[in-house]
Amino acid sequence: MTGQDDVLTRRHFLERVGIAGGAAALYETMTTLGLINVPEAWGGPLELPKDIGKGKTVLILGAGIGGLTAAYELTKAGYQCEIIEAQNRAGGRSLTARRGTVIEEIGDGKRAPTRQVCQFDEGLYLNMGPGRIPYHHERVIHYAKTLDVALEVYVMETTANLFQTDEAFDGKAQINRRVANDTRGYIAELLAKAVNQGALDDELSEGDKDKLKEKLLDLLKVFGSLNDDTSYTGSTRSGCAIEPLTVKYPCIAPEPLSFEQLLESTFWRDSFYQPIDYLWQPTLFQPVGGMDKLVEGFIRKIGSLIRYQSVVQRIELQDDGVEVTYYDRILGSMVTKRADYCISNIPLPVLQGRDKIKANFSEDFEWAIQQAVFADTCKVGWQANERFWETNNQIYGGISWIDNIITQMWYPSNDYFSKNGTLTGAYNFTDRARDLGDMSLSERLRVARKGAEKLHPEFANRQIVPEEKGLSIAWQNVPFQLGGWANWSSTNPKHDKAYQRLLKPDGANGQFLIVGDQVSTLPGWQEGAMMSAEHVVHLIAAPKMQLLEAEVDSVRAPDTRSLVEGSFFNR
Repeated sequence: MTGQDDVLTRRHFLERVGIAGGAAALYETMTTLGLINVPEAWGGPLELPKDIGKGKTVLILGAGIGGLTAAYELTKAGYQCEIIEAQNRAGGRSLTARRGTVIEEIGDGKRAPTRQVCQFDEGLYLNMGPGRIPYHHERVIHYAKTLDVALEVYVMETTANLFQTDEAFDGKAQINRRVANDTRGYIAELLAKAVNQGALDDELSEGDKDKLKEKLLDLLKVFGSLNDDTSYTGSTRSGCAIEPLTVKYPCIAPEPLSFEQLLESTFWRDSFYQPIDYLWQPTLFQPVGGMDKLVEGFIRKIGSLIRYQSVVQRIELQDDGVEVTYYDRILGSMVTKRADYCISNIPLPVLQGRDKIKANFSEDFEWAIQQAVFADTCKVGWQANERFWETNNQIYGGISWIDNIITQMWYPSNDYFSKNGTLTGAYNFTDRARDLGDMSLSERLRVARKGAEKLHPEFANRQIVPEEKGLSIAWQNVPFQLGGWANWSSTNPKHDKAYQRLLKPDGANGQFLIVGDQVSTLPGWQEGAMMSAEHVVHLIAAPKMQLLEAEVDSVRAPDTRSLVEGSFFNR
């Protein structure tokens, strides 16, 4: 058969493959048939002819990273774009707090609405949303270069960072290198004993097993810093017993931490190994001067397109376009505008609120929107008038982990050796974020300070860490955000179906599209927002270059927790 009959037959065959073997089998079959091109290395945004969008209009709802990226690329291609933004700033969750920054949170039955004004000293800042850029996030790095945004190295981990739990070590914070290397030493010793006792003989391949055992023991000695007798009694990898070194005191290995105490601490369940997950492996970057420098780069190019303080009230999909009505809080009046296309960067929980945003989406598209649940996440920021983590702990960047509601503490990767600085004194998720977010602002700072004292006693001194220069944000309480990121689950079939549907446009002519990290394989990351913008730009400007519908239908929803919190976070 040929023509239409051939297409129908192929589709019927693929449907049967999908029913029998699931999405993975369908994807493999389509790849084998040449229906899917396995992606090569990302080579930059799609190069569109400059006049391809001439005479076409696009309304973009929300000036988050996804919306800004889409507007930037479509404008270059000749589309007439306008961005409707509810807040008085661009960037969405990409928020950098500086002196004078205002953070507002809505109230509920437990908590009154709040308004904080950042009191950091001039020149200091803290990223309250995204704070790092992995080296393999090529889109973010591309736009940083294109928009003349300077980047510097972000330090994810140093061996001087700390781990603390009340369950072991008498509650005393332990240095990262001691926890990591003593654990490695003990495990290597146990494996060496197993080898010497012949317990692993069956695991070794046929051949000269004595030679293989010899090589394995040699590997374990180097891997675990074992003695010649394959025992572990400590290592200078864990530091020096006496610091600082002098001509009288060379570096000798400290007594190792107790293996029983290491096991009692369950340190591995508190993201201790997150830095070895792919997304957090070095090298990482950050914009010089704050993550909002990337937003400022977009604003320099397309800032005139943004209508701030404009709250969307109604979205009407028509036969030949989209009509959007919004309340302009500056003008104090309703405004209705029509466009050929509409791209929504509105967070899905906000778009779900039909009592606030009326819309005539198709039934399956509406269902998909309603399936999205956003994660609770909080941050607490502190200004410290002394960089005690550098002078007292020799910590220059990185993260300390703690079995506490604050979960982690970030140290600045910039302005080393200066007088003062800012710290991320809490960054948490799930139940911990929900509990912290339900507290009053003063209670959050009290609880966060108490947790921070377990890592650094200096937090008890309010001359060093002033209360009035503390700051917090619970993203689930922030208006027009209502959460951190789409909490997709790769094991939930409903999430698969909803995610697949949201990758496709709605409307008679595909004129309504959703953008943002919420509809990407990297939820919670700016790279995901830009990836989504790239997808949407293709749908509008080059639909023939898009994935086949069957390919979209084989996509699985991303596993958000592992992509945002790390695969080792179990609290």
